[in-house]
Amino acid sequence: MNRTANRPRRKPAARLTDGGNHALNFINSCKKDRKGGFIDLLTNYESLVNWAHQSNLVDWDTYLRLQHELYCNPAEAALCYAVARGARNTLDELFNDLVAGREVHPLIITRFNDQYADMCQHLRYQPGNDGIIRQYFFDIEENLNLPLYLIIAQATRLLDTGLWRQIKKCPACGSLFIDTSRAHNRTWCSPKTCGSIKKSQRYYKLRKVA
Repeated sequence: MNRTANRPRRKPAARLTDGGNHALNFINSCKKDRKGGFIDLLTNYESLVNWAHQSNLVDWDTYLRLQHELYCNPAEAALCYAVARGARNTLDELFNDLVAGREVHPLIITRFNDQYADMCQHLRYQPGNDGIIRQYFFDIEENLNLPLYLIIAQATRLLDTGLWRQIKKCPACGSLFIDTSRAHNRTWCSPKTCGSIKKSQRYYKLRKVA
């Protein structure tokens, strides 16, 4: 049976990709709501895999393999979910400190280094058909930690390339995003959601005063 036969053609859910980088999208999977509480999209391993597919972190075939591994190894999946939650906290503190211009606590750096080292165990270099040597993940397609490894790889890209300097924090919901605007004057994580809400609130206040 061809498992790719019914592969859905879909665009990623817009609100899941406002960060512009999978590591930031991962951090933003837990955010403030309008009442001051928090909304967490990742409540178990299954929701983590669903999020990874909906945000285009993993493709359809990988999604199916991870769902199968979840079904066969629920205890291991629960452990991987707990590790991913811990990693999200680490990334959240790391990048929020960088954005705010604060010194990153050494414990956060140590935790991130541990996560990075775990990911690097599965990296290999191999020449392609064009003769260019590239880095890739080796024998990891059915590893339940695959989504987390992909996220850590995206986080290291932000740090290594200096893209973290373009990260901003949405004043409405607290989400982190990369400001790719030409003038670097983007304020909201999304002009269609947070930006629109704030504009509506300002309009309402002006109408009320008038």
